[in-house]
Amino acid sequence: MSAATLEYLRLYLHLYLEIFSLLIGLFFLKDLKRNKGFIYFIPFLLTTVAVECIAKLLTDDENPNEHRSVRYMIFNVFTTCEFIFYSLIFLIYLSNKTLRRIITILIPVYIILVTINIAYIQGTDKFHRYTFLLGCFLMVVYSCFFLYESILPDSINIKLSEHPFFWVTIGLLIFYLGSVIINALFEYLTSAALGKQGTAIYSYINNSLNVVLYGSFIIAFILCRKNRKISSSPSL
Repeated sequence: MSAATLEYLRLYLHLYLEIFSLLIGLFFLKDLKRNKGFIYFIPFLLTTVAVECIAKLLTDDENPNEHRSVRYMIFNVFTTCEFIFYSLIFLIYLSNKTLRRIITILIPVYIILVTINIAYIQGTDKFHRYTFLLGCFLMVVYSCFFLYESILPDSINIKLSEHPFFWVTIGLLIFYLGSVIINALFEYLTSAALGKQGTAIYSYINNSLNVVLYGSFIIAFILCRKNRKISSSPSL
């Protein structure tokens, strides 16, 4: 594979994955409507694609610093909304009152922390990496909540691998666990010591995580056709 092809994949693979998963979701739209919460993935993915396209339009290869603050603000708002969206989806699928209460409390707390971080700590001209890492950690925790509920004795008798939301959870767990690691190492990977190689490593790992995430969404959308009436958490 040529260097030009690798660079192209590094820049655009995640966008194509988002578009492809959106198209798959639209193709199985009727089946998504029959599985609670899945219909909301359509406007969410549509928004995701729109945000990525706008960010690309605002990126000037000759002058990468132009519109940088605008791009950061767009992604700061979007990633915050992204975490809220996933939190609400977990609320739909979790039945334990204590776990649901924890998420319900953490949603406004997280919004407040993001606001404080952007307004007073990292500023509006930077990506809110501190609260982004916190959001990633929360997604890992919520994924564990769902997997914990899924193996309880009172769960319904269906194979976990046949449950659409199981695949969403696995995708989120791997994606955000990986995101915690690579974003914690972001400063090192983009430092002068590693130069462009470090940035490329960051991008390749991030693209791999996107393959896992949107691949899991696609599997879940397809399974929605097979499992049209799932109303509670499954068991192994």
